[in-house]
Amino acid sequence: MIKLPFSRIFPFLFILVSISIDSVPLDPDQKVYQPGETFVEDFIRIDFPEKALVRTESRKRWRAVPLKDKPWLAIWRKLDRVGEETLGTKVLEAVFPGATPEKFSISRTEILRWSKEDNSGGNPLQLYFFLLRKDDKAYTFYIAFYKERQDLKEWFSNPNRYLNPQ
Repeated sequence: MIKLPFSRIFPFLFILVSISIDSVPLDPDQKVYQPGETFVEDFIRIDFPEKALVRTESRKRWRAVPLKDKPWLAIWRKLDRVGEETLGTKVLEAVFPGATPEKFSISRTEILRWSKEDNSGGNPLQLYFFLLRKDDKAYTFYIAFYKERQDLKEWFSNPNRYLNPQ
């Protein structure tokens, strides 16, 4: 067994201990968003209910999770091929057979929303699926959160609070 002197290990331990979860991620595809800080992409502006880590999974797909307790998850994707939003609508209709989406508009952006309750690992979840269209651009959103969290239900059930199309 090789023994290293403590004086050689201590600097590395100090560096590891001094790095906290509040620090900026080293991965350039990740960014921590503080409450009130807004993610912006095209006509989409997303405010998160609490401090969240947003990871860019590709140039057209993002995922956000809170840094504390993980009670929610948001995934959104830009649809930029002709007809892709129609395909997205058909997929969502297959996930929600017989369910008609809520349809409304905010700032000239057409919004379709499906909602569903589900269980994952024994945890009751509330799920929202969105399709947003404005001019020739479209996005899909998937949001899941613990059903018992009334604060999250209030936040995510009102698109004006976290989706602010311009």
